[in-house]
Amino acid sequence: MTAVADELAQLIDSELATPVPAGAALVAERIRARHGDGVRAIVFYGSCLRARDDQHSLLDFYVLVDSYWTLGTRRFYAALNRLLPPNVYYLMVSEGGRTVQAKYAIVSVADFARYNSSRTFQPYFWARFAQPCALVYAADAAAGAAVRDALASAVATFVQRGLPLLPSPCSVAALWTTQLTLSYGAELRAERSAVAEQLYAAAPQRYERVTRAALARLPFPAAAETVDGTMQVRAQGAPGAAAALWRVRRAHGKLLSLLRILKSGLTQEGSVDYAIWKVERHSGLKIDPSWREKRHPILALGEEVWRMYRKGAFR
Repeated sequence: MTAVADELAQLIDSELATPVPAGAALVAERIRARHGDGVRAIVFYGSCLRARDDQHSLLDFYVLVDSYWTLGTRRFYAALNRLLPPNVYYLMVSEGGRTVQAKYAIVSVADFARYNSSRTFQPYFWARFAQPCALVYAADAAAGAAVRDALASAVATFVQRGLPLLPSPCSVAALWTTQLTLSYGAELRAERSAVAEQLYAAAPQRYERVTRAALARLPFPAAAETVDGTMQVRAQGAPGAAAALWRVRRAHGKLLSLLRILKSGLTQEGSVDYAIWKVERHSGLKIDPSWREKRHPILALGEEVWRMYRKGAFR
């Protein structure tokens, strides 16, 4: 690893040490109590981390585990998690007169490393974890290092995939907002297009720092420079056909999103209820609940997802 690459790891380490709201630490304790010693690390991310708020929305966590088979869940759930991670679980914790609600996804340490690397075509993981995260729990130093390395890899993969999309030089803001928009477009998401600009605007200096530090990890030459107060990246020899690859990612990613929604219906862990809440919250449209009463509810859910997609509830 080069000195500049070490800088990226150091930046991620610093972010992971960010203090979290009390509710996040409480949820992490309950997750460990529920799933036992197989939990290697718990990562806190998303809107509640950005707002440092544990009361006005669901807290988002990723739980890294040694194995899908030793967590106290049914083997059927474990098999689905291995086939198409992650499985998503929901938790409500009440203590001292306050209630915290959270959702957490489970993925193995090995899968987390692989899905955040440039070996993975879909941005589902590396676009999420190129954004700021906090480490709420690590079983030991090796677990913490595994999280750090995966998140640094996510940033490098994000930058590597994004630079070929834009003319050289391009601003860091254009790099991140363009690819965040495309990443959202590769899923069935209820959020509107402005979310990419909002994410970047929440921490522009952070994105500049990690982008500069990630350049040494790229498989093609790239350098950062500041022009009229704006940080730009100049890349040489970045691979072509990037736009065409993103069209494939979009179609493939939406299919995977649909499969994850249907999988959530099978596992009955509350993921469908959360997805419905989120779609209705962001779109203002109501999902017909009668799919639950059909003879084949999973097929009926698929039909309802398609109907809502055509109505513009998500994109």
